[in-house]
Amino acid sequence: MFKKGIFAHILISEQIKDVEECLIQFESFIRAATVEEPSPETLRVLAAGVAKCENAADDSLRNMIDSLSGQYLPATRQDIIALASSCDRIANKCEHASRTIVIRKGRIPKEFANDLIEVISLTKQEFALLAQSITMTFTRLNAFIKDHHLLDEIRLLESRVDVIEEKLYEAIYTMDMEPALQDRLAKMIELICDPSDIIENIADQIQIMLITRKA
Repeated sequence: MFKKGIFAHILISEQIKDVEECLIQFESFIRAATVEEPSPETLRVLAAGVAKCENAADDSLRNMIDSLSGQYLPATRQDIIALASSCDRIANKCEHASRTIVIRKGRIPKEFANDLIEVISLTKQEFALLAQSITMTFTRLNAFIKDHHLLDEIRLLESRVDVIEEKLYEAIYTMDMEPALQDRLAKMIELICDPSDIIENIADQIQIMLITRKA
């Protein structure tokens, strides 16, 4: 079973790397989008970089699923695929957010820059903990069942993102602008914060897997 866990971890590791790179590219995009006069061309190029990483994560997911053929019991195989598919959603959210901001020519107030960069920083920290959690799930399952503090740390980081997100919403709806523009800006903030929510959901998913294995 240990060797099988190593095999599953090797398969999912490639996708993890691609999703991590997508987050790095997304951070570059957000930094460029929050300057005083963002360059539309620069944003298009950076959004294309995010999309490229998202496509790579999709390819890694498909390759992993193909490699699982004939491996493991159906229920275990289903758990692995569900976990990898959830990780793929992180990349999807990054791609969707950057593409939406470019297409809608969204303008993010410069005063939001520090908070949004902090959101991405926290999200990357969450993902690093998630990657560790996935490694533990496949290589040190029994130890992880006994001590899954990594999942709690992910939730603490995500709660910090929630606080920042709420603060930005409050700021938006005190601004002197049309309600439609306020809603549009709030939606952009939501999209930028979405990857953090997905990571927390995956942490919950992993904890359910641990409980199932323990039972």
